[in-house]
Formats: sequence, C-alpha cells, structure tokens
Amino acid sequence: MKFSCIIPAAGKGNRFGSLIPKQFLYVQDAMIIEHAIHSIIVGFKTAGIEGLSLVIPCDNEYQDSIYTCCIKYLPEHAFAMVGGGDTRQASILKATQHPFILDSDIFCIHDAARPFIPPSVMHNLISASQDHDCIIPVLDIIDTLKAVDQHSVLTTLDRARYKLAQTPQFFKTKNYLDALQLLDNLTTFTDDSSLMEHAGYRVQTVQGSEIMKKVTHPYDLELAEFHARMIKDIHE
Repeated sequence: MKFSCIIPAAGKGNRFGSLIPKQFLYVQDAMIIEHAIHSIIVGFKTAGIEGLSLVIPCDNEYQDSIYTCCIKYLPEHAFAMVGGGDTRQASILKATQHPFILDSDIFCIHDAARPFIPPSVMHNLISASQDHDCIIPVLDIIDTLKAVDQHSVLTTLDRARYKLAQTPQFFKTKNYLDALQLLDNLTTFTDDSSLMEHAGYRVQTVQGSEIMKKVTHPYDLELAEFHARMIKDIHE
C-alpha cells in the first residue's frame, strides 16, 4: 500500500501578523514547517512505513527553504514542490494532480503551521486509514459552548456532540479525487474532511492531542516553543 502526504505551505498567515508566513518562523532551531515535516516522517516510520512521498505547494520564494528542510529527512526523489494557489483549497487541488498523490492508495493532508504530532496519534490514524474513507484527529471541547448572535447568547450547546478537528487528515485517494469532481467554485471548506462530508462519505475520528495545536496567533508560537523543549527533554 502506497502512502503520500500534502503539506500546503503557500498561506500568508495574515492572522498571525508577521511579514514572514508563520510556517517559516523558527521554533527552537528549526522552522515550524520543518517540525511538521519531521513529525509526519517520524510518524510514518514509527508505523513501519518507509516509502512516503511528500508534495508541498508553496510560493517560489520559499522553495529553497523547503528543499533544505525536506532533504534532511527524505531522498530527493521522494518529495516535490508545486506552485501554491490563491487559497489553501486551490493549493491542495494542484497538489492532488501530482503523480506522487495519483499513484498512492492513501494520502494525508497536514497543516504546515501544526508542528508536532505524537507518533501514537499518527499510528492510530495510519491504522484506521486502511479501513475508512476518511479519518481525522479530534479534540474534546472542554469549555461551555454557546451559540451567539453577535453579542447575545442564543442557546447553550451540548459540547459532547462537538469536537475540534485537527490534522493530519487521511483519505483514500480514489474517493477523495471522486469527491473533488463534485466540488463547485462557490463552495469553500475550512478543513479537507468537509469535502468528503459534502460528497457523502463517512468521516471517522481518532483522539488527537493538545500538542498538535496549530500556530495561528503569537501566543501559539510561545506554546510551540514550550512543546519543542518538552519533546527535546523527553528524547535526551
């Protein structure tokens, strides 16, 4: 069974407020995207999968940086870069047309600004991906959840029925490509599993991790620094 992975890295990270896209900022001694790449590769190796192919949509000015990250962990023939699109969705569409993805049985999509993935979560995702059309990691919501209209509370929701979606998200390649055929230019999704829902596929879940938090705001960078130090201490 062939596996591949897409890590879209063309985002500008406007919410973060930095001139440099957040995935290219440093945590400890490596860029955030390098941590993400390393986490994906280690996760697959821990699950006994060596032949991983990686496709990274990105802007031309960052291709050298991404090459430097990838060549540390993969042979040159196992990764590729494609031009980024105007949106994350457009970037992923370009990546799915690459032979690495088309030749794979299962592929995953992982956020470039989500630097850390526990190997145990990766193992659970990879195992489940072979039996399901789509499998994603989720987190429980611990705070009380309110539906609001501007500043007014409409109702309190049952938080047990809701989860926070994370990445990497895994897909049977054929089914994802079939789902793309149903996509119209007016529909946008905030995560990739929503495309599968839209096409009528069942999306299954496994437990995610707080360590897998995405870097979105400056505070998240401080949290990523803490997690990096914690992981380093465990390995030493």
